[in-house]
Amino acid sequence: MMLCVIPYKKYKIMINKAIFTILLFSLMAPIWAQDTGPSPRDALITEIEQRAQQDVKLEKSPENIQGLNLLFGEEAKSVGLTLREVVQIYEETYQTAKPKKSGFEKFMENQLAVMGWSLAIIFFIFHFLREAMNKFVIHVFVSTKNWFYRQLSGYRFFRRANLRKYRQALIQQFQEFTIPFCHHDKKNCQLKLRDIYVPLKVKGTTEHERIDASQAITKYQRLMVVGEPGAGKSTLLKHLALSYAEGDLTDLPKQPVPILLDINRLNSDNLLDDFVNQLDKHDFPNARHFVEMSLEKGTLMLLFDGLDEVKTSERQRIVNKINDWLDKYSQCRTVITCRTAVYHNEFVDKTKQTLEIDRFRDHEIQQFLEPWQNNMPAGKSVKQLMHTLQERPRIMQLAGNPLMLTIIAYLYTDTAFVLPHSRAKFYSEATHILLEQWHREHNQYDAAKKQAVLRHLALFNQISGSENQQDRRSMDFKTVFVQIKQILPDLNLTDADVEPLLNEIVERSGLLQKIDGGERYQFAHLTLQEFFAAVELRGNMAQLLTYFQADSDGWRETVKIWCGLDHDSSELIRAIYTDDPIMAFECLADAQQMNAELADEITEYFKLQLGTAGDKGEAINRAFAAVASNTQERGKTIFDFLAETLSNQKENKQKRIAAANALSMTNLPQAAEVLGQHYHDKEISILIRAALREMGDLAVPVIVQRI
Repeated sequence: MMLCVIPYKKYKIMINKAIFTILLFSLMAPIWAQDTGPSPRDALITEIEQRAQQDVKLEKSPENIQGLNLLFGEEAKSVGLTLREVVQIYEETYQTAKPKKSGFEKFMENQLAVMGWSLAIIFFIFHFLREAMNKFVIHVFVSTKNWFYRQLSGYRFFRRANLRKYRQALIQQFQEFTIPFCHHDKKNCQLKLRDIYVPLKVKGTTEHERIDASQAITKYQRLMVVGEPGAGKSTLLKHLALSYAEGDLTDLPKQPVPILLDINRLNSDNLLDDFVNQLDKHDFPNARHFVEMSLEKGTLMLLFDGLDEVKTSERQRIVNKINDWLDKYSQCRTVITCRTAVYHNEFVDKTKQTLEIDRFRDHEIQQFLEPWQNNMPAGKSVKQLMHTLQERPRIMQLAGNPLMLTIIAYLYTDTAFVLPHSRAKFYSEATHILLEQWHREHNQYDAAKKQAVLRHLALFNQISGSENQQDRRSMDFKTVFVQIKQILPDLNLTDADVEPLLNEIVERSGLLQKIDGGERYQFAHLTLQEFFAAVELRGNMAQLLTYFQADSDGWRETVKIWCGLDHDSSELIRAIYTDDPIMAFECLADAQQMNAELADEITEYFKLQLGTAGDKGEAINRAFAAVASNTQERGKTIFDFLAETLSNQKENKQKRIAAANALSMTNLPQAAEVLGQHYHDKEISILIRAALREMGDLAVPVIVQRI
């Protein structure tokens, strides 16, 4: 009865709650029926955690990514786990399961780690810097040793050690001859000085006497040595210094110590300072007391090289300085060198004898070439080169000069160079090969630009009157830099090209060389500088004549080479003929083009001068020989004149002898034949035989036949 009195509204709420509860249970019943265990995802997570815990118990290292991928990768994909999540679950569980270390254990572990890294770094430094450390230690040791050596050097008890180091330094500097035209990366760029040094023959007291240079050094205490450019004057002095260093000058009285000085670098008012500085450069420091004592005792050999490389305005001052020195120390053995053309007997009163270095004879040329044989490719030989030279008398004359022979040997050995017949063409073609064809694949600048630089530098050196430059051949780096910079706009180059352009010329041609540790530059030889200067003045005859008239000694070779270029040289030769007839006659030997009437006028004049006595007569003979050796028609005409003069019994004896001497200097096989025809001439037979001996191997068949 009580239910009946329940209000309808309240009853309705209870009914709705009951219905909602029944429906909820009916909907959840299927899900509860299926939830019999963990899901596959949860099961995999549990498996990963268990694997991590097991690895900790077994004290195994944690799995890496690849290992976890192999173990769980495929299953993880099927349940929606990424490999990154797998790795994270594993690593977190592994770290949580690891036994916790005490503070001390952590401290020791950190210390061991630091120590391990420190050892690793030390090992790294030691391993990779060991060589540098060794070099540093050695450098410190050597520097300390050298410091003590320099402090103690010069004292009497240290004298033997000083001289030993001095000899070692001389050997180091002079024992090898570097081929200036050889690329630095190429093998066999150096030859032994003793291998290429042929004992130079010098003209002695009589016209045809030839004695060995080393004998002359022993015989004469004061010796003046003259010779043509590149004849070997400097090589002679270097050979003397090397011979002393190697103990080969034991026959000389007092066993003198040689000091070699380049005259053009004498920069002090007192020569004593120059000698001391030179010894210092060769590992004999603090040598002033030694030099002073040795000068007084006469136990120094003073070697002065290259008077000809001093500019004309400075020459007399230098001559006076050396003469004063020779007066003061008269006991010292002395050798002075100079070009023949510019030596004017400045030391005739102070030297015992003046000797002239003679050109190489054929067998000496062959001897000089022998060391090159090993470097020659198949199909080339010294014998073949000798045959080629004998077919070209003008080039054979160049080969009598050691410098020119070195260039010839190098070009023949390492290039496809074919020897021309004229001197100017030889210079032109040789320098072209050295500047362009050789190492063409590595050249950054073409030959024309490098030739322009060399021409400019050559002319600058020829005319330079700078007080800082005492010689005509070398320049300091700053001067070279400034001079090259001046002409760069004309070559379409910028200032940034100066050094690479200069380096390419030096390193790949050898025509210009670094000296004094790169502080100065000079041409490989003065003759090459004179050639480039001549080419630079090719279209400026008036300027060349002005230079020659102001300094004839310094411009002789440049003028002759200029006449050999491919242009008409009549006007220049005519102008020179007025003031210097012999020089004009010499120019005929090189002139490629000139007025025939002028040539006849000059030759007719000198036909009358043949047989002149003294130095002038010798110069005329050399001029006749130079013209007669020319293979062109003018040369043949002069050769025939000399042969006819020699054969003419009605000519005076002096003129016939002069003709014989001129013929012997032509280096022509037919000249030997002509001389041989007079081998038994009673009037001049002795002189004829001497003239034939001057011709070397060319005369051997003739002499054998006449005997």
